[in-house]
Amino acid sequence: MDLRFLKSLVAVVEQGSITAAAQREGITAPAISQRLQALEAELGVDLLRRSGRSVQPTPACLRLLPQIRRVLEEGRALTLSLSQTTQAGRFRLGAISTVLTDYMPQIIRQVHQQMPAVELDIHPGTSAQLYRAFQDGELDAVICVAPPFPLPKSQRFAGLVREPLGMIGTPDRDAPFIVYSRKSWGGSLCWSGVQQVNETPQILCELDALETIAIMVQGGSGVAVVPNWAGLTDRFPDMAFKRIGEDVREIGLLCRTHQADHPVLELIRNTVV
Repeated sequence: MDLRFLKSLVAVVEQGSITAAAQREGITAPAISQRLQALEAELGVDLLRRSGRSVQPTPACLRLLPQIRRVLEEGRALTLSLSQTTQAGRFRLGAISTVLTDYMPQIIRQVHQQMPAVELDIHPGTSAQLYRAFQDGELDAVICVAPPFPLPKSQRFAGLVREPLGMIGTPDRDAPFIVYSRKSWGGSLCWSGVQQVNETPQILCELDALETIAIMVQGGSGVAVVPNWAGLTDRFPDMAFKRIGEDVREIGLLCRTHQADHPVLELIRNTVV
């Protein structure tokens, strides 16, 4: 059984359509359909119900999905084990925006110099988005904010950088707040800092983009509570930062426990710390 066919089936179930799955997989919709037909013929069951452009998994498919996901994860683990031995192959790494600007150029440079046979495939996103992709087996590791929930034993998070929280902008009680999105893992921490400064803050806007927030504060649009990430000092040297409380935003490396000693991950840890 071809693992690519199983991967395409999972993509169709998660995306809800063959067209969307084809876009995610980077192949044509007819190719996805052929794979599904081959799977149904091999397994002897109908896997999907088609209704116009949308598809739904059959009861048989739903019963098989957990086992299919385990098979795909084991196949990916085998590939990574081989690449760990040879220090070669594709490594899919997710990273939040501040990591992309602060650390990713050095990481790419070090991997290229020390492991030239490794192909880094970088995926940007928010911590929550990247965690979902990691769970679905689409990423091998993620550099993100510490998850705000307990991780299963199969996953490991190792802290790399601790960023204190503080206010940027003129400390005027009437100044509106530019809020680091409360839906983000880091932003929920900063919101507690906002409430320490002002229990009933006037909110100008809310967004998950620290660079944009700093630019707006620098332009006099308002104030903000943000983590003191490396780029704040480097790209906004005149920006005053006033520490609030003892909370920190912790950035770290999320990986699967059995792959924690992978050479690429060790190189990332040495580069960022």
